[in-house]
Amino acid sequence: MTIDKIGGIGGGSYEPRKSTPVRKTESKESFDNISISDTAKQKASEARIQAEVQTIAQKIVASPVDSERSTKLKEVKEKLKNGDYDNLSPEILNAVADRIAESFLGR
Repeated sequence: MTIDKIGGIGGGSYEPRKSTPVRKTESKESFDNISISDTAKQKASEARIQAEVQTIAQKIVASPVDSERSTKLKEVKEKLKNGDYDNLSPEILNAVADRIAESFLGR
């Protein structure tokens, strides 16, 4: 059996590969998109409201106690215990209802 020579050693017949030029691709502007779920929006809204409530509560607690207000509250509590507010006239009830409505509606 004989082995034929395939190529020589020493690179006499070696030719380097020609490099192919790099093609520039068109630069396309890509934009990132995000979407926020309705649940996440609701949780964020609840967190904001809770923070506002805590801020208001802290302001109320930090405010000094009004002595005039506290004496009026004591008087009203005593009248409630004594039953002074059990049988009120319709005029007084309507006036109280109007004041409550004004405080809720912010008028």
